[in-house]
Amino acid sequence: MYTEVELKYPVKSFLKIREYLRQAGAELVCEATDERNTVYDHPDGSLKDSGVLLRLRKFGSEVILTVKEPGHPGAMKIRKEHETVLSTSFSEADTMLMALRYAPVFQYEKTREIWSLGEDVHICLDSLFFGKYVEIESDSESKVSRASQILGLNPRNGLSKSYRYLQLLHDSTRS
Repeated sequence: MYTEVELKYPVKSFLKIREYLRQAGAELVCEATDERNTVYDHPDGSLKDSGVLLRLRKFGSEVILTVKEPGHPGAMKIRKEHETVLSTSFSEADTMLMALRYAPVFQYEKTREIWSLGEDVHICLDSLFFGKYVEIESDSESKVSRASQILGLNPRNGLSKSYRYLQLLHDSTRS
């Protein structure tokens, strides 16, 4: 189990962010990699209603199952996260979840580039069809705030919303 603290920032380009990362001595952990995500719930929506997220992710060749517990209110998203790499295919894991009566309720794809900035701070450069986002993840609010400032981002302008919410918001502004 890990307590994840995160903020997202919409950006037009990653060029300046990469420059700041290099200047700060950050390490590129993973080149841009395609990622597919499926969120599951019971037919009655009880996981979402209780604030729990059940997600199956394919990141490169890895298949990862994640459960996120309900979050804490505040400016940053703070949730306990349980994650494990599966030794089966995405398709088989999907079949197993559906056999347990979970159903896919939301899917999204992105390309993610991962950087490490000091102790327990990951910077993810995410490209989705509706925008580019810098996601800063760590185990404390102070580390997320510090990383935001290093990257020239104001922690007060960070978003604590999920990509599901941001995509729905994008879709609603286009209709």
